[in-house]
Amino acid sequence: MYFEVHATGILERAQAPDIGLLYHRYLAACRDGEIPRQADFDIPTLPQFAAFLMRLEPQDAGVFRYSYYGGGIAAIAQFDMTGKTTAEFEAPVRSFFESAYAQCIETRQPLFTIHRAIKANLVHTWERLLLPVRMADGAVALLVYNRPRAFEQDFLQAILDGLPDGLIALRATRETNGDLSGAIILSANPAACAMFQLENSEGQQLHAALPLLHDSAVWEALFRVITSRTRELVEVCHQHHGTPRYLRFQMTPLFDGAMMHVSDVTALTLANIVLEREHEQLRSEISRQQSEGNVLRGLAHSDALTGALNRRGLFAAADEWSRKRDACSIIAADIDSFKSINDRYGHGVGDNAIREIAGVLMDIANQHGGFVARLGGDEFICVVPQLLAPATELAELARVRICVNPLASALGPVMLTCSLGVAELLPSSSFDVALQIADKALYRAKKDGRNRVVSGHEPGTATQPVLSLRSRAS
Repeated sequence: MYFEVHATGILERAQAPDIGLLYHRYLAACRDGEIPRQADFDIPTLPQFAAFLMRLEPQDAGVFRYSYYGGGIAAIAQFDMTGKTTAEFEAPVRSFFESAYAQCIETRQPLFTIHRAIKANLVHTWERLLLPVRMADGAVALLVYNRPRAFEQDFLQAILDGLPDGLIALRATRETNGDLSGAIILSANPAACAMFQLENSEGQQLHAALPLLHDSAVWEALFRVITSRTRELVEVCHQHHGTPRYLRFQMTPLFDGAMMHVSDVTALTLANIVLEREHEQLRSEISRQQSEGNVLRGLAHSDALTGALNRRGLFAAADEWSRKRDACSIIAADIDSFKSINDRYGHGVGDNAIREIAGVLMDIANQHGGFVARLGGDEFICVVPQLLAPATELAELARVRICVNPLASALGPVMLTCSLGVAELLPSSSFDVALQIADKALYRAKKDGRNRVVSGHEPGTATQPVLSLRSRAS
């Protein structure tokens, strides 16, 4: 069984205002340190309290008899103890009652008790004021004032006291014309008092008690809550002992005022800031690695001499193109008499010749959404998103541009020519097959006298050879 017995702090602990009134009246009835006589302080003299008063008289063996049992108590408890004794109760209720009554008689001092209701289902706890009085025969009797204790108030108070966030109840202050001028604090829970170092805050002007509310965002939100009866959420940052503190204000209308719920979200906000910085660093690192990866992939797929794709790059680009299944044609190109150029003018001029041919092919391919690969030596593959006829025209354009632009050298101009073979990549075929057809067309161009373009067509019974371009002697 839950119970409390208090000899001090009675007024602070009591919820029912009547208890305070009766307590002061009892103290006034005491004379010269003596408890009041029953004739001067008893049920007939206390009509406004009678419904919730009990008179108990001591019997033998520590038992007490109820000589009066107020109708208000009987109605709530749903039983009447008039004429009965505490022996009617079972332990530990009987023990608690008789012990508290005996203590009050022995000390001749008022007591305040709180105990859980046993039989009254509608009452959570009772609060009682025990007052000793002297009977005519000199013995001491008790007047006990019983009131159901408001459970909701205890419950809410426990919540408010234990809540880690601040709660502040506000009432609006207004000008004579009714315009809102400010707000005063009606109540603040312990967390709010600790958060803002509030002492005796009740009745204080809000701006005086909480200087940080000079922040216009908070006051404007509070103004809207009170005047428009809306809910508002505001977060602010202010300096607290030299360090930033982040507070979240949730405001709700409360009669002609507002309830302000204040959360310290500093730890959460700082953690989010750190997390965002880490995310940004991670994004930057990923971007850097991707950039470096792209560079490395470019280097791995590029020919150092010309900047065109190398053999690995050609395979990768061909795979991607095959997935798209776009129509395209393949142009195979080879410099005519390249060995003679190297032998007569030197390898430096030969490298310049390779760069010149690559530049022409890449310029034409880039203008038409294609790409160029150098397979090694003086052999090139150009892929353009064109059907066979327009691709052949592009090959002819490349051939003409190459042969009309001599290459400078220390021994004089070097005339360059190029042979080209063209094949269309059909939807029913493969890149490997089209590449072999272009290669065969290039071989025919060489055989037929060089410096020309030959178009190839897929035979009706084409095989599927492995991708391979052989080196040819010029």
